[in-house]
Amino acid sequence: MSYKIMSFNVQNLSASASSDKLDIIAKIVQKYEVDIVALQEVLDEGKVLTGINLKSVSGAAKAYEHSLKRRLGNDWAMCWRDPHTRAKDYVYLGIDKRGEGYAFLWNTSRVDLLVEDGRQVFPRIYRNYKVNTSNDLIRLIRDPCYGQFKINNRPVEIRLLTTHIVYGKPSAENISADLDYGAVTMRRNEFQILAGQIYPRISKFHKQTSCTSAYTIILGDYNLNLPSSGVGKALLPEIMCFDEKGNNVAFSFDNNSYMINNVQSRLSTINANGDSLASNYDHFSYNNKVASRIDLNGIKVVSPYDIFMDDNSIKEFKEKVSDHLPIILCIDI
Repeated sequence: MSYKIMSFNVQNLSASASSDKLDIIAKIVQKYEVDIVALQEVLDEGKVLTGINLKSVSGAAKAYEHSLKRRLGNDWAMCWRDPHTRAKDYVYLGIDKRGEGYAFLWNTSRVDLLVEDGRQVFPRIYRNYKVNTSNDLIRLIRDPCYGQFKINNRPVEIRLLTTHIVYGKPSAENISADLDYGAVTMRRNEFQILAGQIYPRISKFHKQTSCTSAYTIILGDYNLNLPSSGVGKALLPEIMCFDEKGNNVAFSFDNNSYMINNVQSRLSTINANGDSLASNYDHFSYNNKVASRIDLNGIKVVSPYDIFMDDNSIKEFKEKVSDHLPIILCIDI
C-alpha cells in the first residue's frame, strides 16, 4: 500500500488565521488524500489546529468551527510542539518572538501514533544530540520535531523528522565570534547535524519498539536549493555521504558510512512580488532503505493553479495562504 506524506511551511499560521487560509489548507490535504502532514511556522501554541483555548474566537463552539480539526473531520488527530531551546543552556540561540512551532496532522483511519508500554508516543521536539564544535558546528537554532507513526494493522513505522532550518545567522551578541562564516554555511551545517547525527540515531533505533520495520524521513523547509532545481545559490547536494561520527565525507563503500538522498528539486517558494516561483527550499531526505520505497516521479509540489485555477493563482496563493507551496511524497509499504 502507498502512503502520502506532505510537508508545508504555512507562513505564520496563527490563531487569527483567516477562514480562507484554513479552508485552503484543508482542501489541499483532502484533494491529495494525504495521510500525514508536517507543518512549519505554526504559531500561538497551535490553538487554531483544534480550536481548544482559541481566545481570538469567542465561545467554544465558534472556536471549534474555526479550527482545522473541524474542516478535516474526526478521523484526523493533530498536535503542536515548541522547538525553543533554553537560552540559559545555549546562549548563542536567537529567540523567535512569534512563538513559531511545528505541527503534525495524521489520518487515524490509515496511520496512528506508535504505542509503547500501553501509551501512545506523541511527537516531541528532538533534543538528544551533541555537536562537534571542533568542526565549527553549533546546536540547531530550532530543534526538529520527531513523530513516530504506525501503519494500521501492520508492524511498520514511518518516522518523520520535520525541520525549519535557520534562514539568517544569529546576531553577533548571540553567537561565538570565532564561528566566522555566513548564513548559507550555517544552513548547510544545520543540515549536517540533522542528516549526519540525528538521522542515524533515529533510523537505527530498535530498542523497545513493537514494529519490525521503520522508514525514516527528514522533511521541511531547508532554506537550501538542490543543484538540479536550476537555482544557483545556497546549494545542498542531492546525495551526501556521512561517516560513523556524522561527518560529511566523500563517497565511500565503507560499511560504517551511509548515504542520504535529498529530493524534490521543483521550485516551491513564491517571490516577493507574488508573480512567480523563486526558490527550491522544501525537501525530503532519507537513506537507501527508504529510497527503495519511493517513486521519485510521484514527488509533487502542489500547484497554485490546482487550487485557484485562474491567471493570478500564484499571487492569490501567497496572499491567502503562504509563500511556500506544499510538497508531497508517496512511500510504498
